[in-house]
Amino acid sequence: MNNEIRETPITRFTLQELISISGGENRPGIMGECIAASTKSHLQTFRDPCRIDAFIIGVGTEGESSGLLNLQEFRIKKDTMFIFGPNSILQARSVERLNVHVIAISPDFIKRINIDTKHLLPLLLQFTSYPCLEISHDECQALRSFIALIEQELKAPESEFSTEIIGGLITGTIYKVGEILRHYLAEHPEVENPAHDRAKEHFRQFTRLLNENYKRERSVGFYARQLCITPKYLTTLIKRISGKSVSEWIDSYVILEAKTLLKYSDMSVQEIAYALNFPNQSFFGSYFKRNTGMSPSQYRARQ
Repeated sequence: MNNEIRETPITRFTLQELISISGGENRPGIMGECIAASTKSHLQTFRDPCRIDAFIIGVGTEGESSGLLNLQEFRIKKDTMFIFGPNSILQARSVERLNVHVIAISPDFIKRINIDTKHLLPLLLQFTSYPCLEISHDECQALRSFIALIEQELKAPESEFSTEIIGGLITGTIYKVGEILRHYLAEHPEVENPAHDRAKEHFRQFTRLLNENYKRERSVGFYARQLCITPKYLTTLIKRISGKSVSEWIDSYVILEAKTLLKYSDMSVQEIAYALNFPNQSFFGSYFKRNTGMSPSQYRARQ
């Protein structure tokens, strides 16, 4: 039974739910696999941590917003490009008259379009720690134009060429993002090779491992062994680069997942405890209260 519980999928915002939030209508086929909008932000919907099951690219055009993406702070404002990968955990903090041009694409559709991932993927990976980048006004305008074209095609009646047209526009948009990232690297060479700073490279590797294993592993020793360094050295590096200890990062990921399940799933507190690899509900309850100041039931009942 425990294995069954551990495999229970996390409730998340699907692309169809994002379409509803943005005021659009659900449509079949390609029209239901991506959305494009020039709109006021709906980030206040994500005040509690939640997963977004879509690949999101956008630019800020007015106002400002801040929040956390996979526990890393971000800030969107005018002429800021943002890229949120599928399954990212998002939590909005403040939204001040934020307007954005944004597209959200289903992961399955991304897999089907013709993109040279061999060149683009390494480029995108260099920016996993930078979900938001300040870009030039001209670059912002160019990206807005791409998104506007996609929005126009998605609002039109579906035709026999809709898949090819929309797929081509999305492909072009992603390559445009790649071009902007290349230009950003040229202007900011310190981002080009994070391996030159050992602490930053270990931090990147640690957060990747943590994202893959936090439901099962909460010991500093496990992550140190995976990185082939001592727990003391790992703790020193992570604390220096982020201001938080390894244990604090682990607790943050576990608590974020627990909050997501409590808020968006119908799993019982006991099921959530097992899903996060706690020995029992009591141990999980004590852990949650120690980190949040309230019990799981109190958090779930909070509006």
